[in-house]
Amino acid sequence: MSVERIDHIPSNVDLVVAGGGLAGHCAALEAAERGASVVLLEKREIYGGSTVYSSGSFAFAGTQAQRDAGIDDSPEKITQDIVSASGGLADPALVDLYVTRQADTYAWLKEHGVGFHPVSLSSNQGVPRTHATDPWQLMRALHESVQRDERIAYLDNAAIHELQVSGSGRVEGVKIECNGKEHLIRARRGVVLATGGFSRNTDLIAKFTPYLKQAMKLGGSGNTGDGLLLAWKLGADLVDMAYVSGTFGISLNNYPDTRIDDIDEPLLRLAIYRGGIAVNLRAERFADESISYKKLGELCLAQPQAVGFQVWDQSIMERSAPAPNSTDFKMAYEKGLVKSADTLEALAATVGLDPSRFAETVRRYNADVKEGQDTVFGRASLGKGYGKPIPLERPPFYIYPCTTAILSTYCGVRVNADMQVLDVFGKPLAGLFAAGEIVGGFHGSGYMSGSSLSKSAIFGRVAAETALKA
Repeated sequence: MSVERIDHIPSNVDLVVAGGGLAGHCAALEAAERGASVVLLEKREIYGGSTVYSSGSFAFAGTQAQRDAGIDDSPEKITQDIVSASGGLADPALVDLYVTRQADTYAWLKEHGVGFHPVSLSSNQGVPRTHATDPWQLMRALHESVQRDERIAYLDNAAIHELQVSGSGRVEGVKIECNGKEHLIRARRGVVLATGGFSRNTDLIAKFTPYLKQAMKLGGSGNTGDGLLLAWKLGADLVDMAYVSGTFGISLNNYPDTRIDDIDEPLLRLAIYRGGIAVNLRAERFADESISYKKLGELCLAQPQAVGFQVWDQSIMERSAPAPNSTDFKMAYEKGLVKSADTLEALAATVGLDPSRFAETVRRYNADVKEGQDTVFGRASLGKGYGKPIPLERPPFYIYPCTTAILSTYCGVRVNADMQVLDVFGKPLAGLFAAGEIVGGFHGSGYMSGSSLSKSAIFGRVAAETALKA
């Protein structure tokens, strides 16, 4: 994908934004709309970061789209779900900021050409509040806005190597390498770190989350923790590092001949939240499928060979939808990642499971659903109390081999509600701000689906707003 390039790298601007994903684009646009000059840096050849690998899900509450669908949602309900999903660890100030600014950011994104699909239910949501978009449509729309704005200089192949600090301790610029040359850019109002997480940094994964060594390492190809390390070097506090978790539902392409390192385009599919079940290599269920796909990811890693299989029937296949991406079951089938058969026994044989045991597992589940009680794991809903489980009886039947992957790390530097990076004593590091996946303190030990992209957009805008007021 071609991008507009600039021949001149500014040496002095109002704001430097490091990271060309969702948070970085939102920060750069917000700053420019407030009249500031901005340099937006992306270390890879193409923008997008982890956002373009996501399902494209945003979580907003009280929207007209929800009201049109007859969904009753409110700031109080979304607050409760965020805090609950975090295990009570979410910083109340960050949650309040999210809830206060989410409606405005939803409208702002639409003004920038982002298109949203019908509202749907996702993990850890008490009511449907996923407003999904095509992640590439989202980033293209924002990037086109960036390129149209003469106040923003966008640089790709521009890796940040050092934060420049004044004698008084204020961050006042960055040292970058762009196309093989080193440049110093001074920032009058400060620097926003939107460099993403560290899902691609095996050393940091080993340091903070050694139990995820079996998980696939995905997310943005540039997510190696650059900004985190630079902030840490200056004394930034880190938070939620113990709660990095994997995501269940990542496709095992070419199963059973899967080579993890050769998977170029893994997919995330979650038929469990439409009524499907998950089984292991023993053809046995291993969890209540209505729980968070983060918790399911942890449980999947404990199964033989860290492999799981999602199972569903034709009634669920007919509810396939292109957005969010995680509900596009038909596309996964067309790519050959989902197998089908007219009987449960034949379906099991397509992936090497014991046919009799598999059929018995599904039939027991169906009998429990009809009786109104899951006697194995107590599943009582499709997800977080919403919707009722359904029997899997209508052929053809479908099975999807999958595993757990680290798509994002959902932890990082501690910030206040102004997105100022805080040191280990709780004091702001002057001139340094953060937004997006690099920010810790919001997700805690869990995650409400859709809140990560929404947080990135909201916090990116707030970081720029605060920097320009400083």
